[in-house]
Amino acid sequence: MRTDPLHRFATATLSLLLAGGAITTSAPPAAAAGPDLPAAVAGNPFVDGWYADPDVAVYGDRYWVYPTTSKTYAEQTYLDAFSSTDLVHWTKHPNVLTTANVPWARHAVWAPAPVARNGRYYLYFAANDIQDDSQLGGIGVAVADRPEGPYRDAIGRPLVGAFHNGAQPIDQDVFVDDDGQAYLYYGGHGHANVARLNPDMTSLGTFPDGGTFREITPSGYVEGAQMFKRGGRYYLMWSEGGWTGPDYSVSYAIADSPTGPFTELDRVLAQDPAVARGSGHNSVINVPGTDIWYVVYHRRPLAETDGNHRQLAYDRMRFNDDGTIRRVAMKVRDDFGDGNSYGWKTHGGTWTVPDGRLRADASAGGKALLDTNFGDFTQDTTVTITSGGGDAGLVFRATRPAVGVDAYSGYYAGIGTTGRVVLGRADNSWTQLGSAPVAVAPGTAHRLRVTAAGTSIKVYVDDLVTPRISVTDAAFASGANGVRVFNAAAAFDDLAVDPVTAPGNLAQGRPATGSPSCAASEGPEKAVNGTVTGGNADKFCSSAAGAWLRVDLGATRPITRFELAHAQAGGEPAGFNTRAFGLSVSDDGATWREVVDVAGNTAATTVHPVSGVSGRYVRLDVAVPTGTTDQATRIYELRVFG
Repeated sequence: MRTDPLHRFATATLSLLLAGGAITTSAPPAAAAGPDLPAAVAGNPFVDGWYADPDVAVYGDRYWVYPTTSKTYAEQTYLDAFSSTDLVHWTKHPNVLTTANVPWARHAVWAPAPVARNGRYYLYFAANDIQDDSQLGGIGVAVADRPEGPYRDAIGRPLVGAFHNGAQPIDQDVFVDDDGQAYLYYGGHGHANVARLNPDMTSLGTFPDGGTFREITPSGYVEGAQMFKRGGRYYLMWSEGGWTGPDYSVSYAIADSPTGPFTELDRVLAQDPAVARGSGHNSVINVPGTDIWYVVYHRRPLAETDGNHRQLAYDRMRFNDDGTIRRVAMKVRDDFGDGNSYGWKTHGGTWTVPDGRLRADASAGGKALLDTNFGDFTQDTTVTITSGGGDAGLVFRATRPAVGVDAYSGYYAGIGTTGRVVLGRADNSWTQLGSAPVAVAPGTAHRLRVTAAGTSIKVYVDDLVTPRISVTDAAFASGANGVRVFNAAAAFDDLAVDPVTAPGNLAQGRPATGSPSCAASEGPEKAVNGTVTGGNADKFCSSAAGAWLRVDLGATRPITRFELAHAQAGGEPAGFNTRAFGLSVSDDGATWREVVDVAGNTAATTVHPVSGVSGRYVRLDVAVPTGTTDQATRIYELRVFG
């Protein structure tokens, strides 16, 4: 059963100054008791339905999430909210704001931003998606006596009803600084503004120079401004790319002032081809009294093609010692502690979540699958066979699922009361790949693990060190993860899927920068994401002369080896492999020492052992990008080993 650490929220004292999810703190708080989790342990999405653009607040002992209703413009005439005391069990509050209570709003009601002040609750929203100043619409403000509303228009007109500095009046966020000054951040069409809110929270003030709107647009900004404060510094986050595209992502900047200047530091949240696409438009939660943070955002399931099919998720957000934000990993977890199976799709059988576990009645091959597409991974699940003489266990690398005993293409590893663990391959038929004795008793929970890396598949039962089955099979390279029963009833709990990472790779997931990329989907971060399986969009590509790539390892570390995966490693012609290049290290990012110098390379992957080398920063400089006339550098992965 689940350990349920998030339930400790319910007994914690929750109090903070909040504004649209921004937490105002003058210094990182000392460590305090509280949950420190990798993701939404009860599963992402954490609520049901199509929603986007979440913003958050903490009112008393409750967390509140206010999202956009992700439908067509004509249907976006209302806003729902969700609240929780523990970030696990969520209560839906429908229609907290509707266009019936905002006479000037017709449709396209977007991106609510909550804040409590003056004993009342304010909700800032955008409506009508105006494209020029001749249209009625923009950013409005509504007020209520309770967090769940009903909210009503506060001023009878938009608070910001025109374009200023090129910024479309949408995607607003409200932040209250330590001195009590409230700020409105907003903007679409690639421009961001900040304005001061007066104490009444329903009118705009001016800056000392007399201006009302100050442009703060950082490089790459598209929409979705979000502000929070940590350690006395101001963090501006925003969304880049197209909202319906896989390149939708979140970047950030840090400044010493709430008005900037803001210079982009890194892209911290982006699609993962194994988990979800279109991940963006975020807010943040700080667990009160701790330095534990979560990023709350929307994302699109891999199988969904409708742009409005977006869901709410949250994952852990961590900081480096210098205050910079680490790349956010979208984790796959579900301990079913919320009593639901949001995000799962079933194919045959009867599936319920009555007691914090996913239960399946006995059926001939009933499956429950997540919308994932992992190739190399470790998948863990607790399996309890409750009745029947068959088996139950894990499905992985599954495609084309349907109702039927072996109606899918993929693998299955299961335990049965006959005293064996089996591993097999299904493709509308069954091929057993391995079997081993194991003691399985009905009603007893067993930990079942599968690790798949390339053609190697290993199955563990309870003992997670020594595999019971170890085989090699190349039939299926990637697909969905899930669970299955075969002529047995079973309960499943504490599911986790994690990518297999190269041991000791210091560069994976670290902040990366580089010369201008060939396309938005081919930025420097792709060279440190740990994979080369995502096709052309899983590489760093730059057509700049003297292309370069830099990775921050977070601290000065000893280095014993570099590896570079070039074009051919990602499936491109060998002639595109990087021909001549150098690798340098630095302790401060300013003074560099070249430690590798290569000319005439033709290999798909190059390995570069070094000795007596250390550094915090690693830089690749390309002298000759290819062995052809093509001048684009292609690096699928830069690995650094200690």
